[in-house]
Amino acid sequence: MSTDLLIGMACVLIACVCGAICLLRRHHSTGDDDWMPAELQGASLVYAERLYRAKGSVTISAKVDRAYRDRAGVVTLVELKTRDVDRVYMSDIIELSAQRFALAAQTGDVVRAQGYVLVASTARRRRTAHRVDLLTEDQVVALAARREAVLAGMIEARHACSYALCKNCTFVEPCRKTS
Repeated sequence: MSTDLLIGMACVLIACVCGAICLLRRHHSTGDDDWMPAELQGASLVYAERLYRAKGSVTISAKVDRAYRDRAGVVTLVELKTRDVDRVYMSDIIELSAQRFALAAQTGDVVRAQGYVLVASTARRRRTAHRVDLLTEDQVVALAARREAVLAGMIEARHACSYALCKNCTFVEPCRKTS
């Protein structure tokens, strides 16, 4: 090989390495993990986008968005949400609680009774982690049983406290007829 070819290859290699270093710096400077609360610092991602099931009086299936294991072996759930407002909804807590129940039942992992809703605000272009207390196993089972009873027509649906929730509900017309 000629000296010019070797020098050219070395220049290309150096350019690639410099480009990779720039990308890594940009990744770290954009704060991809700046959202992470203190209790998750040093924790490792152990589950992402996986479906779990808990079988019992009712079957609970839930897809875990993200789950991190700390040094003590305890798993903490994180649910990612993209929305216009930087806010946690009860449905987020129910979703995380179902994930906790299903994950613990299927894997035997100890899952923290608190989780995080990571809201990526489309308006502000930032992410905020909101720590939330999760429902107990009994509460999750009771909600699932109630849902099944409503769907089976055994009990009537109740009005939600928010019109925004009612307007997208399958039962909005039957509710209007009974009110």
